[in-house]
This record gives sequence, structure tokens and C-alpha cells, in this order.
Amino acid sequence: MRRTKQEAEETRLAIMSKALELFSEKGIAATSLSEIASGAGVTRGAIYWHFKNKWDLFDAIWQHYCEPIDRLGQASHDEDETDPLGKLAELLKLILINAEQDVDFRRMLIMCMRETSIWSGEVPERIEAFIDEIHQRRIRTLRNAMRKGQLPDTLDAEAGSLMIKVMIEGVIVSWLQRPQCFSIAERADQIVDSILVVLRHGVRLPGS
Repeated sequence: MRRTKQEAEETRLAIMSKALELFSEKGIAATSLSEIASGAGVTRGAIYWHFKNKWDLFDAIWQHYCEPIDRLGQASHDEDETDPLGKLAELLKLILINAEQDVDFRRMLIMCMRETSIWSGEVPERIEAFIDEIHQRRIRTLRNAMRKGQLPDTLDAEAGSLMIKVMIEGVIVSWLQRPQCFSIAERADQIVDSILVVLRHGVRLPGS
């Protein structure tokens, strides 16, 4: 019997959900398609029907679970956006809130941090490209905010991008280690305001 579009989409989502769970627990390289298929209750053929390979599956997972983040990111570096720094602040707050409140989003973050850990060995080429793409997006956002007068023209945008990454990931890792100690969702405004202060008054270009 021919499957409906709804059934096909349900299968696709089941595959992504199980893959995300296993990727965050074991890492992408250590997870086989057979494990994903078994956990999702489908055949390997069903996975190949929807995805070319594990990296195609990774891309689909990112697009599905991080769509609101991507939408804010696109807005923040759009040249027509009048408040790019505001959009960046919204994006960072959403990351912190979702890290605590959305299990799938948290798994997505853990998966990415696991793949880029200094203890994980060689970073896969696709992950390296992915991390660099996010870095370049942050740089474009900061430069957009500089053009709009929201950040000083002495800001080192590349260093600023790295600072954002370090501060956000550091807070999330600290929370993951001891989630009972504080709520990053409740402190999202405070944390992001602190990051904006650093961007406005620190991370200057050499000699400025």
C-alpha cells in the first residue's frame, strides 16, 4: 500500500529524532545508520529514502530543530534590518532558553560541542565547515550592527564573534554540569546584556 505524505513525514521525523538522540550521546562517527534505523523502528532503506548519508541527516536535523535560530540569524545580518543588535540579542536569549527548556535543541547543542571537543580527535570536515559558517554569520551580524551605529567602529568583529561563542557555550556547559544551581532561561536577559556590554566596550581592534 502506498504511504501517505503524512506517514512519510512522520517516518522522517522519527529518524531525525532518534539520530539526534544517538548523535548527542555517542557522537556522529560512532553512531551507525543501523542503530538509528533500529531505534526509530524503520529499515536502513527507509533512512536512505529520506537522506543521502549521515551528513545529509545532520543538515536536516539542524534545519528542523534550529529554524527559529536561523531565522533570527538571517534577520540580524540583513542589510535592511534596522535593529541587527536587537535581533542578535533575541537570538542569544532564545539559544539559552531553548538549551534549558527544549530537550531536542539541547541535544543539538551537545552534539555540536561533542564533535568539536579537543578530546574528540580530528574534527570532521563537515562540522568544521558548519562551525566556520556560524562564525562568519556572527561576524556579518556584528559588522551590520557597526554600520547601523549600534556597536563602535573600533570593535574587532572576528574577536567579538569568538567572544560570543565562548561566553554562550561556557554558560551552557556550566549549567549542564550543575543544572540544579541556576536557570539559564531565567537569567537569559542578564547573560545576554553582559555579552552586549563586552561588545560595546571591549574586544577592540589593536591600536584603537
